[in-house]
Amino acid sequence: MELLGLFVLFLFVWIALKILAVIFNVTIFAIALPFQIIGIFLVCLFFFLFAIPLGIFAGLAGLLIAPFWVFVQFLPILLIIFGIYLLVKNA
Repeated sequence: MELLGLFVLFLFVWIALKILAVIFNVTIFAIALPFQIIGIFLVCLFFFLFAIPLGIFAGLAGLLIAPFWVFVQFLPILLIIFGIYLLVKNA
């Protein structure tokens, strides 16, 4: 009989702990919700103030640097031609 009473007591304690866990989980969510909202706001603010202008700047820089990059690819050939020109001019 004592064993049955112990099991019933264990069942009530288990149910009480489950209810407490559910309440605690909701409480943690309720406490964390404002911080999550502030975090989302800060991420959006960072994105609009820094990421978009930097993306536009990088795009414009790419458009301006691309012609020079094509020129750099032909630089060894141009240097060889310039060296041959200097040799022929001095001869």
